[in-house]
Amino acid sequence: MRGLGFDEVYRDEAGNAVGKINRGSGPTVLLTGHLDTVPVGEEDKWPHPPLAGVVVDGELWGRGACDMKSALACMVHAASDAAAVGFSGTLIVAGVVQEEVGGLGSRHLGETLACDVVVLGEPSKVQLKLGHRGRVEVEVEVPGAIAHAAKSELGENALYNAARFLAALENIELPTGGPLEGSSATATRLVNYPLDGANVVPGAAVITVDYRNVPGDEPADVMARLKALTSDERIRFSFPREQAVSEDGAVSATYDRVAPAYLAPRDHPAVETARSVLRRVVGEHGRRFEEGYWWFCTDAPHLARPDRPVIGFGPGAEELAHTTRECVPLADLEIARHAYRELALAYLAS
Repeated sequence: MRGLGFDEVYRDEAGNAVGKINRGSGPTVLLTGHLDTVPVGEEDKWPHPPLAGVVVDGELWGRGACDMKSALACMVHAASDAAAVGFSGTLIVAGVVQEEVGGLGSRHLGETLACDVVVLGEPSKVQLKLGHRGRVEVEVEVPGAIAHAAKSELGENALYNAARFLAALENIELPTGGPLEGSSATATRLVNYPLDGANVVPGAAVITVDYRNVPGDEPADVMARLKALTSDERIRFSFPREQAVSEDGAVSATYDRVAPAYLAPRDHPAVETARSVLRRVVGEHGRRFEEGYWWFCTDAPHLARPDRPVIGFGPGAEELAHTTRECVPLADLEIARHAYRELALAYLAS
């Protein structure tokens, strides 16, 4: 960003990399995405080395290719492109930290950085995204009583109790319909205790439920819905807590593992502007314009405010994120750089 002539470049207290181009009075536009990635995983499962930046058949391969270092690279250059054209206002590019582990960077940025509109570069196949379902993680502690497996009647098998709850969970009634097509509840983990007792009746078990919620289906509703699945009053339900700390310890926060749902107002002027700009830009590159919603959570709820919508648009396919097949078409990068420039100029002219 310094090399491209940004007026201010700094790391904020949370460790986010922030660059600003100031051109007098006017709106403030934020282009943003996250710097962190999930781990590489098993390197021998990758078709190409995951940290080499290999380009094959017009695709850039590697961890972070679409999720989401490429979008940030496009944003940095697009901001410089927009400055060369000229605008009035402030254009900010921010690479945030810890998105994959709770969102500390964007939570801090949303509270400390003022702007009028946010463009978030999560992968979207270079199509407009206007929100996503939320995620509520719930731990279900199931009781039992330890005994020798050869005399199991002396105990109470927590796995059998867990199985009864899981059978009920499979048939849970959930909100349906709407633009996000309803909520979902998925059991993702079952851990029994003691962990190393292959010949021991488990005395306890913990089930993790990954609940994807729509607006109006709030964490309290989620908890009530899960509790209604059992008449066993000994079963305990809780929201796991997460503690996040910046690299230098300057910023810390503790919060439930809850990512809110987000829906940008479809008739908001910023959304209508994005629709018009992106329809034109993707059309110029021979693509068909579409709009919809992400099926995964993003930092959007941490950045949005009632008067500050978040516009989603990014290069690459969502389905490749977190996989050993992560890559992004170079053609998507060209479209994204063009689109981010045009979005910035449209908002800074308004």
